[in-house]
Amino acid sequence: MVLIPEGEFTLGLNPKSKILQFMSEKTSALNAQPEQQYFLKAFYMDQFEVTYEEFMRFKPQAQYPVQQMNLPVSGISWYEADAYCHWLGKRLPMEYEWEKAARGSDNRLFVWGNDFEKGTANFGKQVQPVNALEGDVSTYRIWGLNGNVSEWTASWYKPYPNSIMQDNNFGEKFKVTRGGSINKREHGFLKQFTMLPYRNFSPPQMRYWDTGFRCAKYA
Repeated sequence: MVLIPEGEFTLGLNPKSKILQFMSEKTSALNAQPEQQYFLKAFYMDQFEVTYEEFMRFKPQAQYPVQQMNLPVSGISWYEADAYCHWLGKRLPMEYEWEKAARGSDNRLFVWGNDFEKGTANFGKQVQPVNALEGDVSTYRIWGLNGNVSEWTASWYKPYPNSIMQDNNFGEKFKVTRGGSINKREHGFLKQFTMLPYRNFSPPQMRYWDTGFRCAKYA
């Protein structure tokens, strides 16, 4: 695990930023506003996504249609991910922790900076091993946050502090998932969906083959 030090980081997006000129009004990530400085206490986060090899120690009866055990485990529900982390004395990361670990302390939109680079993270058709792409490594040396598989977080899908956005999906119905993943479209709003501040959400009981997880714990 990697220690993420306490301190403030930039949470969310400012849609009027010149950096975000490629964003359209329809995909302005309103649920990630307002941009703000947010303080977090120190915490630990797994350096890599949980693999099939690791998860099957927890659930040895599981059968998955994969040959490589060092691929990030996917197709599991939020409840399974949560149970695995607690089995190890850990927990799922809160979404703000996930964002700080990915964006670092300098408000970047991708782990490598502010300019989209298609080949730096895995947005292709096939999942890759958790340590495959050296470009998809955050300033805290955490791998695979920007692509490969999206990741479950501990957080319910709720508005940010001081947000004026209203969404019927807010509440304790959906869990937030973070990070880009495989099978993103080759055109259109690709950049929008792979930016680190982008928030997605899913029913916790669902299983998706583009969604995995990693664990965290308090420092």
